[in-house]
Amino acid sequence: MTFTIAQAWLLFLQVLPIAAMVYTFVATRRKDYDRRFKEGSDRMDRMDQRISKLEHSVGGLPSREDIHSIQINIERLGGTMSRMEAVMEGNTKIMSRLEQIVSRHEDHLLKGN
Repeated sequence: MTFTIAQAWLLFLQVLPIAAMVYTFVATRRKDYDRRFKEGSDRMDRMDQRISKLEHSVGGLPSREDIHSIQINIERLGGTMSRMEAVMEGNTKIMSRLEQIVSRHEDHLLKGN
């Protein structure tokens, strides 16, 4: 079976649209892939920046041990305040008794008995 030039051209013209479709498909997919890759890369860069900012912000926050230490100190302060309240109450009672004694002395001295 021999091909004539006309048959060869006819075959070429039949294969040409198929080859063009395959080329267009590959080229378009490559462009779409490049675009999606660029978008993904940009998104990952933005995410990396956000994570860096978050790490920087969180780095200055107190740790769990720091919070626990603050809680312990607040409890100690509460105990100290309770003791101070008891002392102040005792001082108030002493002062009221002293006022009574002083007023009796004043009465005694004013009346001259």
